[in-house]
Amino acid sequence: MNSISFAEMLVVLVAVAVVISMLLCYRSLREARDWSLTDALSEEVALTKTDTAGNAIDAAGNALAAGQVPLTVTMMKASSSRFIALVGTVAILMLYVGFGLACLHRFASGNEIPDMTKGANFFYSGLVLFAPYLINKFSSVFSNIRGVCRP
Repeated sequence: MNSISFAEMLVVLVAVAVVISMLLCYRSLREARDWSLTDALSEEVALTKTDTAGNAIDAAGNALAAGQVPLTVTMMKASSSRFIALVGTVAILMLYVGFGLACLHRFASGNEIPDMTKGANFFYSGLVLFAPYLINKFSSVFSNIRGVCRP
């Protein structure tokens, strides 16, 4: 029967510590009364208030007269770019922890830590998961500038 080596115990201990810390973060966020994942993954969106026929209405609920500005309501709507960023963050976290545990096992076994320069390209390619979120943020910056520059 094989005995468990120091390196294997260390890797298991670190992996369990990572899981416990993630569960503690989850529990503390779940207990917070004013925080929810749904709100964190949502964005404020300004929408035009309409009647049942789809026509814009004023604050009193009446049809708009010529030249009258429609009523806009700010609502929280789900954001696919924020969801993609969350999934990407979790995936990259798992990769870093996985490769970190493999390097820790190798180091604790008395071997050298492998050269990770080629692995760095793999991690950089994972940043592509954040592209929709970054593009959304850049587009909102330019839309704010466009509104300021109008005469």
